[in-house]
Amino acid sequence: MGWKEKFISKAGREILIKTVAQAISTYSMSIFKLPNSICDNINSLLAKYWWGQTQAERKLHWINWRKLCMAKKGGGMGFRDLHAFNLAMLAKQAWRLIHENHSLFYRVYKARYFPNCSFMFAELGNNPSFVWRSLLAARDLIREGSRWQVGDGRSIGVFTHRWLTHTPVPLNDAPPDMKVCELIDHDSRQWDRGKIDAMFSPQTRNEIMSLSLNNLNSQDSVCWMETEHKNSPFGQLIR
Repeated sequence: MGWKEKFISKAGREILIKTVAQAISTYSMSIFKLPNSICDNINSLLAKYWWGQTQAERKLHWINWRKLCMAKKGGGMGFRDLHAFNLAMLAKQAWRLIHENHSLFYRVYKARYFPNCSFMFAELGNNPSFVWRSLLAARDLIREGSRWQVGDGRSIGVFTHRWLTHTPVPLNDAPPDMKVCELIDHDSRQWDRGKIDAMFSPQTRNEIMSLSLNNLNSQDSVCWMETEHKNSPFGQLIR
């Protein structure tokens, strides 16, 4: 906010905001979920700087900051939405707890917080660290944007897991803890059409029958469904 600030163009302000101001907190956001008040305060400071406001004056903000955080092709400036960016960075760490089962990071957290289950079903536990609380907050984002991919079907609950595009609709009473493997004819290595036809509505039946069973020898896995870059989830949030 010195005398040099008066000579910086809009392009220069954009570069400073993106490469300096919004980059400083990247490391912290990849470990901790920052309080919303802190993110709002940072956004407020950046908005004031963008519109050329100094401590001694107030200038009109012609466009809402949320609009400026949209991509340029959508009419914004491509600034980071710090709330979404924070969750995206934490979700990338949580994604490692799902797929990188041989890393030291995974072994330490599994021994401490979820020794008897997977990360997707872990609970908060007693005396949790702030890092663990932050990872669980990001897990909710993963649940919303991911889906289970059928392998051997032993880990997926028919009614308790998200593995279809809609909630399965049964035609009659079915065990609530039924596993997907119970719908597979392991002799023919195909779906048990007779059981599926008798248990589910036409919509559910057709979607189940359309799923491939090429990975019966592997375990079920979680796949990110919101973008086409499955090996790099949340890429659209991190600009």
